Amino acid sequence: MPHTIKSRAPFILGTDSRTGFADDEVIAGLRVLIADPYPQLREIMRDILLRGIGVEEVIEAKSGAEVLALLSKLSCDVAIIDCAMTPLGGVELTKRIRKGVEGIDAFLPVILVSGRADVAEIIAARDAGANEYLAKPLSAKILDLRLSSVVNRPRPFVRVDNFFGPDRRRHAREGFGGSERRTHEAGVIDPNK
Repeated sequence: MPHTIKSRAPFILGTDSRTGFADDEVIAGLRVLIADPYPQLREIMRDILLRGIGVEEVIEAKSGAEVLALLSKLSCDVAIIDCAMTPLGGVELTKRIRKGVEGIDAFLPVILVSGRADVAEIIAARDAGANEYLAKPLSAKILDLRLSSVVNRPRPFVRVDNFFGPDRRRHAREGFGGSERRTHEAGVIDPNK
């Protein structure tokens, strides 16, 4: 399915003419990049996103190099990237996106997907700065929930010595005082400002 590269600013919740839209209307205005080495899986994700969830536009990439080239040329609202691409997989791509290489928006929401889904890979994805991680096979419902989460309830970004990405703390826990506790608060960054 050919696509036209359009130049437009990335979607930021609460800005431009989409302010105040319902969740479905926000999702309907999205441009989503999907990256997977297998055309059949890209087709399934594309169909879920376009027909099932109702996003506006889907851009496809089959390799990590293609992802970087596309993101340096156009704005996307969310990237859904497979971890198993070679030689540049989803975790490494997320690290590069968070560094803002080649002019890519470092705040781009990234959802990583994997057929492996072991603990080590989940931790690596989190530590690379992924917003969400999904195990294959994907269901339309789970993809819809995660997409809605990164768009409608974005977590603030944090920058510390060795990490830049969405705040990994999903729940505020009072009284945590273990040996791994930070001695200072990380700088929280609001990408909307």
